[in-house]
Amino acid sequence: MCINNLVCVTGTENILAMCIDRNIPRLVYCSTSEVTLVPYLGGCFSLVVNQTESKALPPSNEHSLVFPGYPASKLRAEQIILAADKTPLPRGGYLRTIALRPTLLYGEQDCRLVTPLLKMARLQNGRLVRFAGPGGKQQITYVGNAAWAHIRAKDALLDNPGGAAGLPVFITDDTPIDDLLRFASRVTATADDPSLRCRCTRWYVPALLAYLLAAILERMITWCAHPLLRVRLPVSPSGVVSYLGSIVLYNRLRAAIQLDYSPVYSSEQALRMSSRYYIRKKL
Repeated sequence: MCINNLVCVTGTENILAMCIDRNIPRLVYCSTSEVTLVPYLGGCFSLVVNQTESKALPPSNEHSLVFPGYPASKLRAEQIILAADKTPLPRGGYLRTIALRPTLLYGEQDCRLVTPLLKMARLQNGRLVRFAGPGGKQQITYVGNAAWAHIRAKDALLDNPGGAAGLPVFITDDTPIDDLLRFASRVTATADDPSLRCRCTRWYVPALLAYLLAAILERMITWCAHPLLRVRLPVSPSGVVSYLGSIVLYNRLRAAIQLDYSPVYSSEQALRMSSRYYIRKKL
């Protein structure tokens, strides 16, 4: 069994069973907005513009997701959680559940979104090659605001379970929507040491060429290196190129209405605290 399925699906089933056994009436699950990212019109990139949960739907076939692996396992776990809403509890009452779908998260303790880009830049004297074309627009969320959304969801299940229980909810904040590579450059711009700053190159690898090269690399490692050397990619290269070239913008209206959620950290506060973390982080 793959590690994603073991952690996300089996782990979720175990927690769900424990909630029922212990008569715990509320369960907030952290999913991801990646469960809705699919190629636009069968192409290489996604197009999500101000869409709500009723418009940005998960695909019927999880293999069509932009990112394979992790989002697919999160989608399976999310479906388990939402299907368990209103499960009768052994000592009375019902289990109420909700699945939050934050966009990709940045900020303290990040090791998978901005940090890998900064590592790449450090290896190239602070230059970050725009390896996915001219770049798209990605909506990302500060981790502190995502954490606050979970508290609001917990309260909503207690105070108004009929509103959001059994539903997925997109979570965003007011972080300016930008190309992720440019965001990595902006978040290190205040570093006193110039060697800690990263800057995007003016030139870029054409998007289709980048996607083709990434797909070839992915197949070579999957078909050749993995069976022989047990080398496993931490993330899909073609998925990364596809995401960086995509336009991703979700609507958090359901979170605002049903959870009474609004970001507790402003975009300026989030950028300042995140910059401090990324600049001090040893890569």
